Amino acid sequence: MPAGRAESVCVLLMSSDRYLCPTCGDEVSVGMACPGCGPGRKSRKRKKDVQTPVRQRSWEQDEACDGLDLPDEEFDYDDFVAREFGPGTMSRATGVKWYWWVTAVVLTAILVVLTAGGLW
Repeated sequence: MPAGRAESVCVLLMSSDRYLCPTCGDEVSVGMACPGCGPGRKSRKRKKDVQTPVRQRSWEQDEACDGLDLPDEEFDYDDFVAREFGPGTMSRATGVKWYWWVTAVVLTAILVVLTAGGLW
């Protein structure tokens, strides 16, 4: 019997709760690792008797180590802005240039004309 035919007969005779390992070809139960090429001894879970030290959760740690650097209650915002951005930066608001107003009026007029004429 040719080798390819023998493999197909073997697959047909195998029960549905077993499969052939694609790596080594052994018959393995569904849900189990292949004994020939499956996980080795090193990859198994650690035993429960090995205890790791208990770490404090982030919300349980000392407040002095939080590093937020929040401002105090007597924080002077105007002084902060003057130091950061220089004097006179908040003295006047920047307005829209005149040509942007003209552009907005012209575009609005064009839109009204197109809408009224039924072209939009």
